[in-house]
Amino acid sequence: MSTRTRESAADRIFDNIVERQTSVFDAVRSGNERVHRFNRSLIEGARQSTRDWAEVGRAWVNNPTDLVSMYETASEAIGNSQARSLALVREWAEDTVEAQRESREVLRQSLGDVREVVQRVQEGAPELLERARTAIAARRANGGTAGAES
Repeated sequence: MSTRTRESAADRIFDNIVERQTSVFDAVRSGNERVHRFNRSLIEGARQSTRDWAEVGRAWVNNPTDLVSMYETASEAIGNSQARSLALVREWAEDTVEAQRESREVLRQSLGDVREVVQRVQEGAPELLERARTAIAARRANGGTAGAES
């Protein structure tokens, strides 16, 4: 029975280790996905800015004397660029908060697991020491041969 308890305790410890590693890997994967999504947004924003400023150039080439139309097109390009920049900053801030939350949760779970293992070790230590003391006493009583047979 004690062997089965030791195996299940060992199994629980290794299962906890695997769970923590899985949580860490999931957090890393989420971080990579956020970086990829941010980079895509950054690239798409740059593409759209290029299109907007191409429209400004097209408006100027089509009618160089129509300053009002060119001003409106340039104002729209600037406004769109500012809106994209703000959206990009908001996305970055939200991703940073999410990454911190995930990291904090993984750390909290890991510390909870460590606390649980330490408590179990503390609870089991007196019994383990008593078994060791009994085994040593039995070995001494048998002349040191009891341990060699098992």
